Amino acid sequence: MKVPPVVLRAVLLASFVTTVVGDPVAHAVEDVTQEFRYGLFVERLNTGQFALDYPGAVKKLDSNDAKIQVAGLMTFSATGELAAIPFIVRLLDSKDGEVRIHAGLALERLVSEDALKRRDTSQGAKIVIRPLDPKDTDLPPLAWVIVKMLQKPDDGNMHAYAASMIGYLDLKEFESHLGKLLKSRHPAVQNAARHALDLMGI
Repeated sequence: MKVPPVVLRAVLLASFVTTVVGDPVAHAVEDVTQEFRYGLFVERLNTGQFALDYPGAVKKLDSNDAKIQVAGLMTFSATGELAAIPFIVRLLDSKDGEVRIHAGLALERLVSEDALKRRDTSQGAKIVIRPLDPKDTDLPPLAWVIVKMLQKPDDGNMHAYAASMIGYLDLKEFESHLGKLLKSRHPAVQNAARHALDLMGI
């Protein structure tokens, strides 16, 4: 897909400003840059075909019943299809806590399962993820989503899912965030942060 010049200019400008402007402006500009990257990533996914393949699950996500939405999210995570990501992401901001948790879980499962397809089995029990091949989908644009997840209250779930994705995507720019998660009051979050650091060799 050819990226429109206006988008390229915006991303380049945002990157430049981030390097020369201090907080909080730099963080705001970086958020815009990450959102651009995520938007371009979503455009490359075949979401239209996915919706045609799983119309029942898509319909469940639009339900007003939290249990039905959760059922739809479970179906999405079981598909293993990365095109499900944008459908799941929008429910990370659901007003229902159970729906938010299952959205985070569904997203983490898709990301981890995709990464584990590139696991180096010659390393024995140690989990080592091989670099991306040209045919693989590049998932680091999910950094914008991970930031949104880390900004939510520490409920013992969402931050753990975010930490896991950081590790599998090898997003070393989040190292300081993982250090903070090691101090979480929730063991699940601490363990996920440790696992992420181990995956990244930190």
